[in-house]
Amino acid sequence: MIIDNKGRDKMHGMLRLTSAVVFLLTSLTAFAKTNSSHPEKPVIRGIVTSAITHGGDDIAKVQFKNADSEKIKAGDLLMIGGGILISPPQSLFSVQLTVNYYFDSIIAKNGDASFDRYPVELLVFVNPGRHRVGAGITEHFSPRAELDFDGQEKSSAKFDDATGLILQYDYKLTDDLFLGLRYTAITYTASDNQGADVDGDNVGLTALYQF
Repeated sequence: MIIDNKGRDKMHGMLRLTSAVVFLLTSLTAFAKTNSSHPEKPVIRGIVTSAITHGGDDIAKVQFKNADSEKIKAGDLLMIGGGILISPPQSLFSVQLTVNYYFDSIIAKNGDASFDRYPVELLVFVNPGRHRVGAGITEHFSPRAELDFDGQEKSSAKFDDATGLILQYDYKLTDDLFLGLRYTAITYTASDNQGADVDGDNVGLTALYQF
């Protein structure tokens, strides 16, 4: 089911994750110090987020009867979610926590294919004016790919929960709406420990509405 996968260096992945953790700890320490110097309560806003992404290795390829074909990639396609945005008064820093549903699918008359996962993301942003630049960690829970077509046995592939690194830039279009760009570096490992790791690195367009 999984084709054209690229092996990834385990040590490289650990170094990338370690760098992300160090960055988050440093940023959160600065965040806490800034907040303690301003006794006012931080502003907590509810947010709704979405992203359209592209990239990564092929998870599945579906060949249609008219010779057309479509692929599901490990870094595609649509993510929607919600959470909170915490902004201390008089601070350039903010912290964003979201819970999301991330999926890609191919739907045909004789069946369908899909790749689903549930990311939880923690990002720290620096907010100069209407711009904000940030980084953080994403944890993808229960990644699962499925193929279910007429005349074929239903097949699926489960992956271990995966940790990745996010870099993101947003522009505050209105008082409540942000539009931006993001890069995610992540690798999926098959739960049965068979086959090469799957590269899920991707780039995407993001939107955030706060209320």
